Amino acid sequence: MIALCGLNCAVCSEALREDSPCVGCRSEGNKGEYCANLCKIVKCEIRKSLPDGFCDKCPQYPCREIVNKECWYANAYPMIESLMGNLAFIGENGLKKFLQREKERWTCSDCGGVISVHNGKCYGCGKNYTNRKY
Repeated sequence: MIALCGLNCAVCSEALREDSPCVGCRSEGNKGEYCANLCKIVKCEIRKSLPDGFCDKCPQYPCREIVNKECWYANAYPMIESLMGNLAFIGENGLKKFLQREKERWTCSDCGGVISVHNGKCYGCGKNYTNRKY
């Protein structure tokens, strides 16, 4: 569930919805409208030839699409997320440590549910985490 661009698809509101949750951009199956049809990163031909599929291995990294998405996630949602920061962390520490960090960051302290990056809400109990800073 780690996207090509470094985002954690598991904390996306599309993946957290009860009816037909998105399976993430790397998987076959139901995807949200953006990932299925609009994301230029998913459709990138260069990315398909990269060894691990992560965008930071691309000779054109960071491309306009990555920079635009980085800005979008830094400014459009109540939770702070950095896809370029995530890719750097994965490169320095490995995917296993990244997944451990993500579990700590996006797990509700009250119920153990998952917090959405898009609205700051725990999908287990509804607790609001929009004041949380990273």
